[in-house]
Amino acid sequence: MYTHPFDTQFFNVCDKTYCMNRIYPTTLPFNKRVYIPRRTNDHMEAQFTIARTKLRQILGLYIKRQRQNKTDAQQLGIKPACGLQKLIQRTRNGEVICLPTDKSGRMSIDSLPNYIQAMQPHIANTKVTTVQAHEEREKVLNAHMMMWTIVLGPQKRTAKNFQAWNNDIPALYGLRKDHKGFTDPIAGPPTRPVCGANIASNYRISYFLSMIIRPIIRMSPDVCDSTEDLLSRISDCNKTCDLTGCISDDRDILEEKWPIVATNILVKDQMPLQSFTEVDLCYTFY
Repeated sequence: MYTHPFDTQFFNVCDKTYCMNRIYPTTLPFNKRVYIPRRTNDHMEAQFTIARTKLRQILGLYIKRQRQNKTDAQQLGIKPACGLQKLIQRTRNGEVICLPTDKSGRMSIDSLPNYIQAMQPHIANTKVTTVQAHEEREKVLNAHMMMWTIVLGPQKRTAKNFQAWNNDIPALYGLRKDHKGFTDPIAGPPTRPVCGANIASNYRISYFLSMIIRPIIRMSPDVCDSTEDLLSRISDCNKTCDLTGCISDDRDILEEKWPIVATNILVKDQMPLQSFTEVDLCYTFY
């Protein structure tokens, strides 16, 4: 199982303790300052310059060869390669919008008016956020994060890096739900609103809370990190267990196919026959 590098720095697996002194400011993705070492003598600086130039040349040659090999591996002909270049140019000019689809990760191409129309249900009744309200929320998040740093006592530079100032409002964009049915081929399927938070004021506090929660989650043997991991465990369960029921946490989808009363009866009847209980599943019978 993959372990995030910051998990091992912040959380000690052996004694199960947290220590923020293991977190250095330069290891944070939102580090504000990087200190450059002092200048050496002229001879050493000249050697550094020559070495940097050679490394850039080698890197440029490597990138060029990799691009050629990638093109050959994809076996793109002249017309597909030309079409790809035109698509890139049209995207840069703002004529079309290329985004991955929801869940499946395929490429979807939308015209700008069609994309705006698809996003209207998500932005129709939105409230206007003023700059003053945005700054007030930023102060509240900074105060909350400051209390965490006082409790855990990190280095001063590390604590300062967790404070947010002058952050932009995160961008909202929509991903096409290609797994949903649709009737209008021009309008296409509905979109799922996604808000990128890596530039928002809550990015730092979200990152900090993830460092606390993520190691605890990974200590559980029943955690699935990806869809492939979940499918693999379901396959193993089907080979070893004799289950006659199915439980879904997506109640909206479940009610479309199974009546909720019948589902509860089925689960309640099967529960004593399995090794888990309703407490383990956090399941509530209606």
